[in-house]
Amino acid sequence: MSGGIVWLHGDSLSPTDPALVANPTAPAVFVFDEPFLATAQLSFKRLFFLYECALEAIAGRVGSIRRGVVVDEVRAFAAEHQALTVHVTASVAPRFREYVAALRAGGLQVMIYEPPAFVMWRGEPPRRFSAFWRRVAAEALQAGNSAPSLPATEEE
Repeated sequence: MSGGIVWLHGDSLSPTDPALVANPTAPAVFVFDEPFLATAQLSFKRLFFLYECALEAIAGRVGSIRRGVVVDEVRAFAAEHQALTVHVTASVAPRFREYVAALRAGGLQVMIYEPPAFVMWRGEPPRRFSAFWRRVAAEALQAGNSAPSLPATEEE
């Protein structure tokens, strides 16, 4: 049995993705979600950008870029690598929780890694983006800005 696989998604396509970094030798998979793409109407340029990001993220490791139903493809990739654990970075996408629940229902353990915060927010939520940006622009644009990642959890 392997130590697991890394599942990359549209919110985690980076060589510095927390799940990838925490599992440097694990095979990685990215799936173009066909049911989502059928309704999303993404341009060819956007799809090609995602493809290039996926290539960059999996460079130097065993990896696969697939298309289809995400849960089915992740399960198949895990089975190919005899993995019982899926490592993934959290996403705010509504489908993410559904996918995680389906993977777990299929018998896979899912370890979720928190992405680094873009900025550290303090205070009441702003009503407008401009107010938010005025308060965080210097921090967000600071060279090498990276908030610490939280450890992986099995909870959603």
